Amino acid sequence: MIQTANNVTQVKEARTVFITHTVLLWNSKAYKKTTCLQLIYYLNGLNTCLPSMGEFLNDKQLITGDNCQLMFLRNKLPVLTCQPHVVGSTTFWLNLTIESV
Repeated sequence: MIQTANNVTQVKEARTVFITHTVLLWNSKAYKKTTCLQLIYYLNGLNTCLPSMGEFLNDKQLITGDNCQLMFLRNKLPVLTCQPHVVGSTTFWLNLTIESV
């Protein structure tokens, strides 16, 4: 159970999720990548999934960014990039497709 702004809600956990997403590189080039994520939390009634930032950090990833982009690095190479939901937003989104296993 977690406390939200106006309620308490049940959390469900998916053990493994495979996602396909676009990684933006330092030189503005991009490539598609499939990534295996673990400990993705699903909130009842929410139409999105919330990965834990701590899981990325425990995976030895470095997270860097600014108000335009968050970049997740492994061995100094970008592996995941997120953009703000709307310009000026503090909520960042990853555009992805969930793959069937």
